[in-house]
Amino acid sequence: MKSPNETFAVLAPNLVVSGNLVSEGNIHVDGTVEGDVQTVHLTIGASGVVKGRVFGREVKISGRVAGSITACELVLEESAVVEGDIHYQSLSVARGARMNGNCQFSETDLDITALRATRPAATVEGAPAFGDA
Repeated sequence: MKSPNETFAVLAPNLVVSGNLVSEGNIHVDGTVEGDVQTVHLTIGASGVVKGRVFGREVKISGRVAGSITACELVLEESAVVEGDIHYQSLSVARGARMNGNCQFSETDLDITALRATRPAATVEGAPAFGDA
């Protein structure tokens, strides 16, 4: 069985997710997320859009984020567009990347677990909830 950090989820370009995403693994967004994203490793591809807050240990953005970002290591590629405040420990910005918001460096560990994962309750007694194995 793979550890949570070895798992990988891809949101395709034609996919729109409404709601928060919380993962202990890797997420690659090429579609649109209308909600907050919290994960260990996050990549937002050139066609990817997040309309909400982003929390992650390692975050790489080539697409668009409309919301605040809290990341230990943040990489903004040349096609990145960020509309919101950034809290970081390490920041790399490629020529051409666009940022509109405040940037705040932190020497201390950042809280990237602001969102809490919750599991849905079973709706039928004895029946497993979605995601139960």
